[in-house]
Amino acid sequence: MAVSSLFVRNLPVSATNERLEEVFSELGPLKKCFVVKEKGTDRCRGFGYVAFSMEEDSRKALKETIKYDGRKLSVTAAKKKAYDKKKEESTVKLKNKNKKARLIIRNLSFKCSEEDLQQVFSKFGTVLEVNVPLKPDGKKRGFAFVQFKNILEAGKALSATNMKEIKGRQVAVDWAVAKDKFVSTVKASPGNSPDSLVPNLLPRMSRQIVKERMKRRGMTLKRKMKQTLITVMLDLMMMTTKMKMKAMTAAKMMVRNQFHWLLPSHYVSVFMNLLLRSPLKGHPPKKNPQPSDVREGKTIFIRNLSFDTEEETLEEALLKFGELKYIRIVLHPDTEHSKGCAFAQFKTKEAAERCIAASLDESENGGLRVDGRKLNVVLAVSREDAAKLKEKKVKTHTGTRNLYLAREGLIRAGTKAAEGVPAADMAKRERFEELKRLKLRDINVFVSKTRLCVHNLPKSVDTKQLRVLCLKAAGGGRDARVVECRIMYDRKPQGKKVMGRSLGFAFVQFQEHEHALAALRYLNNNPSVFGPNKRPIVEFSLEDSTKLKIKEMRRGLTCVLQHHSKQAQQEKQQKLHKPAPDPEETDIKQFSGFRTTAEVEEVELPDGKKRKKVLHLPSHRGPKIRYQHALPHPRCTLPKKRLRNKDEDKFDNLVEQYKKKILGDSGKAKVSKMLKKKKWFCS
Repeated sequence: MAVSSLFVRNLPVSATNERLEEVFSELGPLKKCFVVKEKGTDRCRGFGYVAFSMEEDSRKALKETIKYDGRKLSVTAAKKKAYDKKKEESTVKLKNKNKKARLIIRNLSFKCSEEDLQQVFSKFGTVLEVNVPLKPDGKKRGFAFVQFKNILEAGKALSATNMKEIKGRQVAVDWAVAKDKFVSTVKASPGNSPDSLVPNLLPRMSRQIVKERMKRRGMTLKRKMKQTLITVMLDLMMMTTKMKMKAMTAAKMMVRNQFHWLLPSHYVSVFMNLLLRSPLKGHPPKKNPQPSDVREGKTIFIRNLSFDTEEETLEEALLKFGELKYIRIVLHPDTEHSKGCAFAQFKTKEAAERCIAASLDESENGGLRVDGRKLNVVLAVSREDAAKLKEKKVKTHTGTRNLYLAREGLIRAGTKAAEGVPAADMAKRERFEELKRLKLRDINVFVSKTRLCVHNLPKSVDTKQLRVLCLKAAGGGRDARVVECRIMYDRKPQGKKVMGRSLGFAFVQFQEHEHALAALRYLNNNPSVFGPNKRPIVEFSLEDSTKLKIKEMRRGLTCVLQHHSKQAQQEKQQKLHKPAPDPEETDIKQFSGFRTTAEVEEVELPDGKKRKKVLHLPSHRGPKIRYQHALPHPRCTLPKKRLRNKDEDKFDNLVEQYKKKILGDSGKAKVSKMLKKKKWFCS
């Protein structure tokens, strides 16, 4: 960000860009203004950035006290991000990461092209690059580099193509090493100056031909060979035991490959005899000192690392738990590639404990993850303790589906447990076992550790009897508890019965696995429970995880609906039914009349003395006259007459006058009789 940018902290969770812009725009024109929100939500993380158009305004904002809705803000100058440096570091990391899956192919035929290598090595994985180096004159150098997408594919290609023929020529395939590392290794090796390596020799090339071509250097091949052998021999004698083992392996490879005539086998056998002897006197093999922090609990051992994970990436993931002293990824001694594990030492024991606790989270997205892999983190132990643990290590993982419990209680025909079992019961057991195998093919089905399925029950056994029987089979102690006991009945009851007939099987769920296991082992195939001809068939129940999730969701929804309905009912009752008044208070108000209380206040007299306040007699006697009842009652307001039109009134008067003239006084009676007569349409 520019110099005129500010970093604003102590913002509320509800802060918005518009409101922040409104607060800071009072100090000057703004170029940019925003709050930093949590990913996927509109909640503010408590800070934001403000960029002014003028540097003077930003300096003014640093000096003044700024408030956001009454909340004092902390304003500081924003630091500039080192974009270029980070980008450069990430590029270098990516480059080094890609170089690890790189192979070098030596003794390559000059007829072999990049397309041929692409075709050969693409069988083992994704080939990103094929490079065949050329000389200044345009001729091929006799070796090539093949870059794979990851180390696993490269390792597969190495083991499959090493010492195999490509374009009619046997090639040697190995892991590629960085050029600077290779040059430094060559320079550091003793006796390097008088020796030279002649690659790309034909298998049938004789010594004489090589000798003639090497005469230009002024030294014969024979003498050169002797110097090389002496140098190799001295180097091997001065090596430690671990280095000697590597040298022996290298010597064997030299004898086996196509250039075996350069180092005859009898020389190698002499070297082997020398190496197998005891170490030279005065040069005992050095022992690696044991780390001093193993007993302190600060060092952790990390497994399940990706082979491509770098120490820097792992360090970023571990720094959130505390400061680190070092991180070491364990490399293979021969290939120098990661073995998928690492050591890390924290500065404090508490940081190591926090890291281990975070890795133990078994939720779907929980735990400690680096490069998409969940890490297994434990405290590091000494070599001796690790060796003891390796000897005592017994595989106890039972899986998430508890499939080992599916065999519990299995009775096969011909075994000792099957003696005396009726043929009908054995047929049932075989049918149940076949159904169990079919159901367990679904990965969503698992074996319950606490729920039993009891078959072959008599029709007369009810739920209460079965519960008592199972509790007795589990040991009958106070700890044994049956959570659920359900006998399955027919849905259609017969006759006037409330429930249908028993289907002959039930489900019994215990609170603890130990009690369920004890009940199964006691009840299963026991002839003394229901008789020798009706033996219970008991096994652990099979459960469907998807159906259990739906059941749990329905149960949670039901609880929420019940809670809401209960609240609504309580509110409705509170509105309809007001709290009843206290009967004592009601009686007092209606029947007891005026109520007196003992006065404890003191009154100061004119002479300065004090006495208790005395309640005087009432000044009014007789009935209580309430003036509000003496007021006159409000009169009923009559409805107003409808306003009539003057023209209508004139017309009515004119009609009345004509009636009197024509009909006279008896006209009204005649008119009334005429009106009383039925109309023509009523007859």
